[in-house]
Amino acid sequence: MVILRRLLLLLNQTGGAAARTKDLQMGRIRTAMLSLLPPHGGHSVQRVSQRVRFATDVEALWYLRQDVMTALSAIDGETAARRKMKAINGMFEGGLPGSMAPRAHQRFHD
Repeated sequence: MVILRRLLLLLNQTGGAAARTKDLQMGRIRTAMLSLLPPHGGHSVQRVSQRVRFATDVEALWYLRQDVMTALSAIDGETAARRKMKAINGMFEGGLPGSMAPRAHQRFHD
């Protein structure tokens, strides 16, 4: 009985640590995304900021990347927006299911 209790305690601690790590990752990503968006942007920028602020998980933030990219492109141009988003894309490493991970694009040659 004591061994079972200790095992359950260990499992709870491990699961709690993983959840805290994921929460920290999500907080860092959210902060980074919001820091790119101007605080006094137009309605569309404010809407994107609100969606980022209230995203419930890392996957939701992953899908909001395109919205942030679109908002940044309207402000700074696409090249600058891509450069800014590149750092954020790397922040998702290890936090997404394998099928959602960033992929290296290969160019096909004729």
